[in-house]
Amino acid sequence: MGVQIRRATARDIKAILPVWGELASYHAALDPAFSPAPNWPQEYGAYLRTLMSRDDALAVVARDADEVIGYAVGRISTLPPFFEHRYRGYIHDVFTKEQFRRTGVGRRLVEELFAWFRLHGVSVIELTVAANNTDALPFWERLGFQTYMHQMKRALS
Repeated sequence: MGVQIRRATARDIKAILPVWGELASYHAALDPAFSPAPNWPQEYGAYLRTLMSRDDALAVVARDADEVIGYAVGRISTLPPFFEHRYRGYIHDVFTKEQFRRTGVGRRLVEELFAWFRLHGVSVIELTVAANNTDALPFWERLGFQTYMHQMKRALS
């Protein structure tokens, strides 16, 4: 049957949580600022449940048989009326389990978000990639994304 991509439902949350845990661990290794809180499973599960009930958000899953092997989350934000392109898509999370990478699953997840954004009149999509995430940068560049802004941080002591 192969890998299936579909809209996530509340029934998928329990299976998405360990996948998000892998994503969070990966990002925390890149920068401790990404370290998840101790109660992240409950918090992230509640976050997903809220997103799934909104018209301006979409979560999709990639399933291989009964296993969630990847997922993606996108949202639409509305900018003030003085911007020409007021509706912006934002890709929050895209993650595929390591053994399924370079098989097209991540691309299919993102293409599902693209289709949904188009359906909602979005013409500009943004995302954030950790500067030292050397695995993700080429992936996003192959999908046509380019750097247009640098996000910076500073810790206050």
